[in-house]
Amino acid sequence: MTDKQPIHVKDEAQIVDYSKGIASGRVCPIFSVSNVTGEGLPLLKLFLSSLSSRVSVNDIFKPDTDPAEFVIDGTYQVKGMGMVVAGTLLAGTIKPNDVMHLGPDKTGLFKAVVVKSIHHKRVEVETARSGQAVCFHIKAVAKKEVLVRSSFRKGMKLVDPKTTPIPVYDFEASVVILNNATTIRVNYQAVIHCGVVRQAAKVTYLENDIMRTGSKGVMKFRFMYHPEHIREGDTILFREGKTKGLGEVTRVFHPEKVTQKNAGAFK
Repeated sequence: MTDKQPIHVKDEAQIVDYSKGIASGRVCPIFSVSNVTGEGLPLLKLFLSSLSSRVSVNDIFKPDTDPAEFVIDGTYQVKGMGMVVAGTLLAGTIKPNDVMHLGPDKTGLFKAVVVKSIHHKRVEVETARSGQAVCFHIKAVAKKEVLVRSSFRKGMKLVDPKTTPIPVYDFEASVVILNNATTIRVNYQAVIHCGVVRQAAKVTYLENDIMRTGSKGVMKFRFMYHPEHIREGDTILFREGKTKGLGEVTRVFHPEKVTQKNAGAFK
């Protein structure tokens, strides 16, 4: 259920009030438009141009002064340049020649890379700040190492070297089952979506013996193939066929040392 009030926008006098009130979550403006005649499109464009940035009020983005964290959602192999990564800067500030850590790779490790140049809205800039969608031209710090597209996968990030990100295989989440045709038991497998992370995981623990549509409870998951960088408080969505569930990570289990040989060892 929602307490949002649908409002049908009919004139420009309503635009200013509703563009300010939409951030409260109580107003849902409705625009009647025609793709044939163009009727209503000027009002919609005026409304969109009147909206203020939500970066400062959205808890997804951290301050510019925090350690930098950049999530990668696209990679490009540019001829004559090398690797370019695109995504969103969730925290901190990044400038050309800054050294960042790229990972986790399939073994759960991070490697040092240097940011050679930055583009924001197709324009080269000298600084990328939290909340911006940008592209970085990056190169490996190790001279013998060359970055190629096969080096990247879903879920990778660029993080400040001062931080010590620890990828995890196992985590616990408080979830609600939105839709499920059968029942969920231990060893059930689904695809986990957490930010840019996309990977299959299996259920290793259920607070209740079984879960059905509408059930709420605590579940433990283990990623099937390689560790991921997720943290407590992250929102997850899991799906398998018609089954869908939503939840929040409440605990992560850090391995002692993430390597190919003992990636599953716990403290």
